[in-house]
Order: sequence, then C-alpha cells, then structure tokens
Amino acid sequence: MVAISIVIPVYNVETFLRDCLDSIEAQNFASYEVILVNDGSTDSSPMIAQEYVDRHANWELIHKENGGLSSARNAGIARAKGEYICFVDSDDYIASDYLQRLYEAAVTYKADMVIADYHEVDESGQDLERDKGEALYQQGLVEKLDALNALTYVGGYHYATAVVVAWNKLIRTEVMKQFSYAEGVLHEDEFIIMPLLLACDRIVWIEDDLYFYRQREGSIMQDEMLAFRHLQVLDAFEERIQLSNAAGNAELTHKLKRAYFWDIEVWYYFMRTIYKVPWYRLYCFFNGRMWGALFKYGRIWWKRKVVEYIIFAMAPEVYLKFIYK
Repeated sequence: MVAISIVIPVYNVETFLRDCLDSIEAQNFASYEVILVNDGSTDSSPMIAQEYVDRHANWELIHKENGGLSSARNAGIARAKGEYICFVDSDDYIASDYLQRLYEAAVTYKADMVIADYHEVDESGQDLERDKGEALYQQGLVEKLDALNALTYVGGYHYATAVVVAWNKLIRTEVMKQFSYAEGVLHEDEFIIMPLLLACDRIVWIEDDLYFYRQREGSIMQDEMLAFRHLQVLDAFEERIQLSNAAGNAELTHKLKRAYFWDIEVWYYFMRTIYKVPWYRLYCFFNGRMWGALFKYGRIWWKRKVVEYIIFAMAPEVYLKFIYK
C-alpha cells in the first residue's frame, strides 16, 4: 500500500496546471500515487495532465463528463488506494516537503487528519500579504472540540477557513471513504467538514505554510442565478446545528446557533455588496430564512437582539444600513 493518494480535480486550468504538477513532482517523499480527474475539460488541460502521467508509473488520469468539483473529488476518492488521501486543487501548488511533513505528523500522532497552514498567492504566484489574525491552534495535536469551534467563526477568518477547506489536509483514507462530497452545490467543503471532523479521533495542526492557495481574478460569479447558489451554504450551517445537538454538545450547539444568525447577516451583505444582487430579489429568501431562525433558535438572544433580527426579517436594507456591523 502506498502512503498517500493525491486526488487532483482538473477542469480548464491549462494556465496553472503545470505549476501544480511540477510541485508534486518536486516532492521529497516517494510513497504516493497521483489520481488526476479530468472533469470534462475543454481546453488543453487533459493533454498537459497526460504528459505527466506518461512520465510516472504511479500517476493516472481519469476522464469523466463534467460534474463539478465534488463529482471529481468523489471519483478520485473511489480510486484511492493509499493509507491517507489528500486533495490538491489544480490551480494551486504545494511546498516540496508537503507530503513528507504531513505524513510524518500523521504517523507520529497516529492522526486521522493533519491540517497544514496555507498561504495565499496571486495568479502569478506572488505572495498576497494577508492578516491571518490570532492563531486558533498550536503545533501538534488539536482537541476535536477546538477544531469544531472553528466552524462557529463567520466572515472568512483565516484559521477557520484552514479547518473547513479540503485542500490543505491529509485524511486517513478509511475515514474519508465513509463520506462523499455533496454534488450540485457550491461550498461543498462546508457540508462535509463537520461529519468528517466528528469521525476523526486525532487531529494535528502544522503551523507552517505548506500549501499555496491561488486567488484568481474573475472568480466572482457573473450572473444572479449563480450568485443565489452560494446561499446553499446556509443549509450546511443549519445541518451543523443538528449534528451538534445529536452529539449532545450543548455549548457547541449554542455557538453554532449564534453563528447561523451571523451567517445570514453576512450573506445578505455579500449578496448586496459583492454580487450586486438587488435587494428586492433577495427579500423573500432572507425574510423566510431569518423568520425560520427566529422561531427555531431565537430564544438564545436577549430581547434587543431579537428585535434587531425582526427588523432584518422585515426590512433587511434598514438593518444593513443602521444596525449591521
């Protein structure tokens, strides 16, 4: 058995794919296999991928009809034979000691999941200076509850993102194969991460930036219909409340309920300011979502906050202008 299966979904990334695959060729770790999943690319990505596969006996290329990132990851998971599995997005790249560092940590701590910190780069690979904020974890073992608490942070906090995303992790394959990524949704990582964390007994954090996440221009959606698909993420947040409640963790459940209200606020703000969707297109959705949250979870708030959220439900633009912080 190889130590690590690397799953790389590929879809129309001819500009960046060589950087990604070169970084894997440069690994100072030998016991791995590469599973490239061509998800119906229409550019030269499959030909580039085949060049690398032809050079390595431990690389393979799967071709499938376009089904999205989740579908491609699921196809790779099904083929994985390694003790551990990791995902690398095809427009990103990894440090030369990425596999070695993560695998050594997994063996040392008998971990089910190893999470490495990451660094953001621009399209040309130049560092993007970002304020990461205060670190949530120290090098080494992370208490499961501490990892789960990261799911209560809202608004793109770096260390919470590090827990949620698929691409900076080494996961025991027998654990990963218990799950599949939800297909046909955006923010698929948000749906799977909590059940995955709950299934892991030992989680390890590596504080060094070993994964390089490329921020691509033009990645913001262009049409209103696609923008609305982002709101599926609120269903993931609500699922977390149910999972935590079923696990009997009252403190975490309380935090997740609060986070759910904040997520509703934040996503209204995003839809108005980033995706430029008119308020009247959003009203029915957010009116219903906030009233539902108030009826199910409103008692966690003091009266003034309940009144504020009622204002949101009735007039979200007023809330955004005068109350939202």
